Amino acid sequence: MSRPYFRANARALFRCAPVLFPLALAACSAPSPTQDITNVDAAADGAAADVPRDTAPAPLPVLGNGRHTSASVRIRIIATEADQLSVPRDLAFNSDEPTQLWIANNQSSSITILRDVGLPTQNARTRRGPGNTHFLSRPSALAFGAPGTLGTAQEQDAITQPTTPGSFMGPTLWDSTYEFFDGGLASHLDMLHNSPNSVGIAWERDNVYWIVDGLHGSLTQYDFREPHELGGADHSDGIVLRYAAGMIGYVRGVSSHAEFDPMTQRVFVADTGNNRIAVLDPAGATQGARISPNFDGTNQRMMTGGTLETFVDGAAFEMQAPSGLALVNDLFYVTDNTTSRVFAFDRMGRLIDWLDLSDRVQTGALMGIALSADGRVYLTDAADNRVIEVSPAM
Repeated sequence: MSRPYFRANARALFRCAPVLFPLALAACSAPSPTQDITNVDAAADGAAADVPRDTAPAPLPVLGNGRHTSASVRIRIIATEADQLSVPRDLAFNSDEPTQLWIANNQSSSITILRDVGLPTQNARTRRGPGNTHFLSRPSALAFGAPGTLGTAQEQDAITQPTTPGSFMGPTLWDSTYEFFDGGLASHLDMLHNSPNSVGIAWERDNVYWIVDGLHGSLTQYDFREPHELGGADHSDGIVLRYAAGMIGYVRGVSSHAEFDPMTQRVFVADTGNNRIAVLDPAGATQGARISPNFDGTNQRMMTGGTLETFVDGAAFEMQAPSGLALVNDLFYVTDNTTSRVFAFDRMGRLIDWLDLSDRVQTGALMGIALSADGRVYLTDAADNRVIEVSPAM
């Protein structure tokens, strides 16, 4: 049987003219002089921050129908330390097997897979095969990609193998077949380097992913292209393009999740350190200076041009540290790591609803968010090693 990287990518991406988002002012660090990327203040154009909270239309039953309290929803703990959760930072449903929920354990450098999520037949298996402390070292985020594949981002800047420096760390591409995935050398399809302390990942197309690069404060596009053989080490065909260096605010120990929006061809990111949801439009950007060091012998470049804008100004909605991000049915779901709240915004950046879980989740714990096909919300609690399921009240 051929491995998944030979399978055709059957997912269609929708393309259309870019949408003009009303955006809010955000503070962020100045761009690198070599980048020439535009960081836009669009507050004067009717920012989303001007929309009063609690007045946006159609509150969401899964977030309490506008009541905002944990008592207004149904909450279940569906996974704990007993399932070998160890500082869970992110989670995602397997797009090929939607009853499988995959959870990234930062402390144990492992992935826990829940099957039959939420059902009486639910079971958990944790995978950390030989080599996990390099290929899956301190995972902070994961994203399913083309059929049969998974990408992970690692928040690591230390030496993970004797032959390479700490700054060597980068994203990993995996075979996501349940029976084959081991979280180590045997099931990794490829690995590229030069993004230590990565805290977010989003799939675009084929084997192309966007990484929230903590060391460089950037959004970096990684194209694995044709993966090497299982257990191989030839990375030379990869392409690494770094956008908006120094403009994304890294907060150690907090995931900053990202979403690629196929409708607008833009990348959205929970910019934790700048307390905003930012959006990168890479259109029009061109390749600039080479990135150094280049551990893989790949095409690695800084990108000049493009636009980074503020989509949601967190301070306008009493947000403090956005972390989790999920784009589902034209709504952006966001977790706040500090306030333990879950927000939902529409494509115009208007607040639709929010849920306060501070009586159930301690500050600094809430990170990853995913939604099931039937609309239930799943959250990682990194402090108490739990996965929480939120559904409408009965």
